[in-house]
Amino acid sequence: MTGTVSAAADGLGDSTGGGDNIGDPTENIFHSRALKWDLGFHTMNGRYLPNLPLIGDGGSWETLCALISGRLIPRLEAVGDRLFFPTMMPMRDGVRILPIESEGWSRHRRDGTPQFIFVVSGRALMEVEGQLVELLSGQGIYLPKEAGHVPYVTIGNPWDERDWLWFKIHPFGIVTLRARLTGSAHYQSAHFIIAERRLADLFWEWEKERNRPDRDLRLTKGLLMALFGLLTRTQPFPPGDWATGEGGQKELPLPLRHALTALHRGYNKPLNLEQLASYCGVRAESLCRMFRKYLGISPARYLRDLRLRVALYLLKETGLSVADVAFLSGFNDLRNFHRTFSQAFQKAPAAFRRQKKSRSAPYLRVWR
Repeated sequence: MTGTVSAAADGLGDSTGGGDNIGDPTENIFHSRALKWDLGFHTMNGRYLPNLPLIGDGGSWETLCALISGRLIPRLEAVGDRLFFPTMMPMRDGVRILPIESEGWSRHRRDGTPQFIFVVSGRALMEVEGQLVELLSGQGIYLPKEAGHVPYVTIGNPWDERDWLWFKIHPFGIVTLRARLTGSAHYQSAHFIIAERRLADLFWEWEKERNRPDRDLRLTKGLLMALFGLLTRTQPFPPGDWATGEGGQKELPLPLRHALTALHRGYNKPLNLEQLASYCGVRAESLCRMFRKYLGISPARYLRDLRLRVALYLLKETGLSVADVAFLSGFNDLRNFHRTFSQAFQKAPAAFRRQKKSRSAPYLRVWR
């Protein structure tokens, strides 16, 4: 992708492109051996669909909160928690996995945490425990812990576009993101990490009531409405906008402000320097000069420091494994994460954690 960014997709760059890449290269992951049906798949001219950061306003925390408040909660109020229990269908012939680069979007998964999914627009087909699920705009699904699923399957070509929200429940709170599939690429927001234990408490109360033979549907609805309502009242880490971070009050040139916003909204994705500069309307050399003049560091160093801030926070505030901390922070290579963290803090991540009392003990798996 060259030139300006597609306004419709709010995306940036192509992680497979050339130029000076900021961050680690993304590895293609496509495991089809666990699936029991047709293992063929559609590609774009024999290639995987690129998985790109959703860095425009569509990927901001404010937009996610607006979608939760304006779309998800009203639907939940109307139908209760039935919203997340759609009708399952038998698997059909011709169902194929849609190949998307990285993140485990195109493989059979069993995540170690429960999660809610809500479709903002479009039509989503996914496989859940060997059955086919069709979700239309305004519908959702609840996936219990270890529920086998494939997020993206398709019947025929072209595939259906979709825009959906994912919420993973952890003992420390919630990790959420927005994902958007278009005809040419898959876009994904940053992982928004909300360390608020009351969110987890509301979920466990909902799950306990939901599993009672005499469950009260008014109570299950109220608990989920409280959960998602509280979520929109809580600030994630890292801040979705550079202006809330260090140096936010400085008078910076507009291209540099655009670049900082892009880095904060896509900190855990590989970003191409040339494409970042193009998004900001300047040449790469000019963007680098702005970073050094106003911030005293290069774009790559700024992104590295931002990722380390995220990693430090996760090690302090959650019980996530070191590997998952590295992944959520944007380090796709665990050895590189250990080396970078140790150089910055003179202590390995595991040693740092042993000095801090984590607020949540279980080690849980995240998006892969």
